[in-house]
Amino acid sequence: MSTALPKYLLAKSYPQTKFPQQPPDYALLLQHNRDVAQACTALVEVIGRLVLERAGLTETDIEAFKKAMAAVGWFEDLGKANSHFQAMVTKAPQLIQLLRHETLSGLLLWQNKALRECLEPALGEWFIPALWAAMGHHRKFDCDTQASEAPALTVWLNHPDFRQMLVELGERLELKTAPPAFSEPLIVAPDNRNRDNRNPNAVSARRALQDLKEDFDDLREQLAPEWSKRLAVMKALGIAADVAASAIAARGQSAASYSLDTFVRETLGHVGLDAADFDRLIGEWAWKATGQPRPSDAPQLPPGFAFRPFQCEVAASERFVTLACAGCGSGKSLAAYLWAQAWQRRTGQTNFRLFFCLPTTGTTTEHFKDYALEAGLSAALTHSRSTVDLKALAETADQESDVDASNAERAAQRALDDLRDKIEALSLWDTPLVVTTADTVLGLMANARRPLYAFPAIALSAIVFDEIHAFDDRLFGHLLAFLQFFPKQPVLLMTASLPQHRLAALQKVRPDLRVIAGPPAYEQLPRYKLRYPSSPEEVWQAVADCIAQGGKVLWVRNRVEWANETYAACRERFPKVEVNVYHSRFRYRDRSKLHHYVIGKFKGRDAQILVTTQVAEMSLDLSADLLITDIASVPALIQRMGRANRRSTPECPQPPKPVLVCPLPPKADERDNPALPYDAEDITAAELWIERLLSLEKPLSQRDLADAFGSLSPGKDFDVEQAWKAACFVSGGWETRPGMTRGEGYTVNVILEADWKAYGQSEPGRDWLIEHEVAIPFRPEVLRWGTVGSRRLAPAERVAYDFNPETKKGTGARWVSAQPATNCQIL
Repeated sequence: MSTALPKYLLAKSYPQTKFPQQPPDYALLLQHNRDVAQACTALVEVIGRLVLERAGLTETDIEAFKKAMAAVGWFEDLGKANSHFQAMVTKAPQLIQLLRHETLSGLLLWQNKALRECLEPALGEWFIPALWAAMGHHRKFDCDTQASEAPALTVWLNHPDFRQMLVELGERLELKTAPPAFSEPLIVAPDNRNRDNRNPNAVSARRALQDLKEDFDDLREQLAPEWSKRLAVMKALGIAADVAASAIAARGQSAASYSLDTFVRETLGHVGLDAADFDRLIGEWAWKATGQPRPSDAPQLPPGFAFRPFQCEVAASERFVTLACAGCGSGKSLAAYLWAQAWQRRTGQTNFRLFFCLPTTGTTTEHFKDYALEAGLSAALTHSRSTVDLKALAETADQESDVDASNAERAAQRALDDLRDKIEALSLWDTPLVVTTADTVLGLMANARRPLYAFPAIALSAIVFDEIHAFDDRLFGHLLAFLQFFPKQPVLLMTASLPQHRLAALQKVRPDLRVIAGPPAYEQLPRYKLRYPSSPEEVWQAVADCIAQGGKVLWVRNRVEWANETYAACRERFPKVEVNVYHSRFRYRDRSKLHHYVIGKFKGRDAQILVTTQVAEMSLDLSADLLITDIASVPALIQRMGRANRRSTPECPQPPKPVLVCPLPPKADERDNPALPYDAEDITAAELWIERLLSLEKPLSQRDLADAFGSLSPGKDFDVEQAWKAACFVSGGWETRPGMTRGEGYTVNVILEADWKAYGQSEPGRDWLIEHEVAIPFRPEVLRWGTVGSRRLAPAERVAYDFNPETKKGTGARWVSAQPATNCQIL
């Protein structure tokens, strides 16, 4: 234990070889706290009123809110003025700290009489929420927080930097009396047996922590519901401010070279979509849908193009939450953009944003670009204009964010994941249109990192949640909690069908919900001739018959390995037919080209076979004459069937097309579970659904699929109250820990060694990384590989890659050795 005052108090480490004389401003604790407080203040000034309005907190005193948020910025890192943290960021990065810095911040502000008596009156009823928000800014403080097995530490209350922090905090809070000036440090020992009785300031870490939690438990019982919501907003803004401050300060390095106030105003206050942006977006989509090139002097919409009444009805909905329940091909996506345009006009927001959320897992960038390619979005709308220097952020990654990981390897991986989340979330601050996964928004209810970092952008946005029938129970519960928390945020829900118990849950949490059904003529059009179970012989004969008639075959497998096997078999059986395979195990740049290639080929005149996986459910706008699919969950099957006979319309009906559903293959070995990536219960429910459809003994419509799905009720109501409790974003009170959004995927994105060697430069940019990343099934050895940016570098002897950019043929990435079936890549 050291009591000698260090020359500087640091907030984070810095490259000492680059700055041998003194630390750069961004690394100094005093400057960092100034930056975070400034970011907190700017966030309230730019988006504070809108956030409170959307959370239903319009009675909140905005000036008191702004002062409290400034206090959060100053409170968060006061505890870093301790010997353990300072040693960790200067010379001992793996040092185990007796207490984390945010815990020390809380102990100081709550239990130090002089500090509390000075600060609490200035904040009044906002003091406790500000304290709890500050203590939660790393999502690591709850009832299980304990002191570590570590020596005593010293808190340098008597350091000039600490004194200056209190002075500036006092100025911001307009204290009537000067804050206390401490002449001695505070000694914190693990427990009373190791207490330094020679120092009257010495305290027991374990006893102090226990007292703190007991006090907070009592106070939580007294917290009114509206204060629980205010607290949740304060936590989210405090976390976002801390991330922004770290990134922008690291880029500027010298305090004279950057401004958090300017950054917040430029990214969140000046960037947005207007009605003309939506006109251009919708116009490009409409012209692309005609299949004709758009002349330079063309009108916004093609001649004869008209919006469907269903789409206009969705756009006209003034309810804050609307449910569009319509089948595949009914025009829901275009309706969503019309709805967003109407809301922009209605609100008049100059910083209006749109989040378009899909249910599938994967990286935000991949989903964004995949959808953008198909929607025809202009580059101005799809590319972030972020000013964050990613290299600078990487250099100043906060090593202490995960020092409580079980081992150094795990800590490194978590720090890498955290860094990537910060980079991608901050890029959303100035991206007006985001197409992403539902987790990016609904993960907010589980205190997930990326949604918290992106909270300012989310709060500004109108939000579309597409295909909500595909949400598992946990994610759907978070949707219910989100709708409860933000009663005044424009939200459009879309689905082809929804079980009755889920619809009832939506109506319970939001009685103002407006439900808009799809166009009846489209919904009731006979489209499918369903067969199950289909034998291999029957399947191959159906393929041959379809090919002989010049038809298009879409074959959807549940696993990449199975898809590649089917692709090889089709090429062998039909050597003169165009056969392609498409899944997510390609480099992004290859996948992007392949995406356009397979869709273009499928729209041609010649017979085609496309073998794919779950990616067909969301991103492939095509119409098959024959659909073959493995049995899967009901939502997945509905989505897959939406790719068969898709172009049939009431004005130009086509004959019903065959849909062959294949049973699952037998177990490959004793470790295999053929149902994966689905649960056995999903397959059982799908078999019951198919049985009900076959009993109709007729060609099936999308309405038939939806009605049969709606009848599959679990026999009990959706537990809305439990969903609210599971939303730890709002139910946590003084505790802040991440919950669960849904199950994690089986894959990790890597850079291939051959690509890295061919690049031949030291620091690749974000675009290069995105273009070259490829998903592979996760194995623990990945964590031992080196990194390129925030991606792991896959050795050539471990990961092979097969794709010819000229012919567009190949099966993508694979492990060189056999991969356990239980770790299959599911997309």
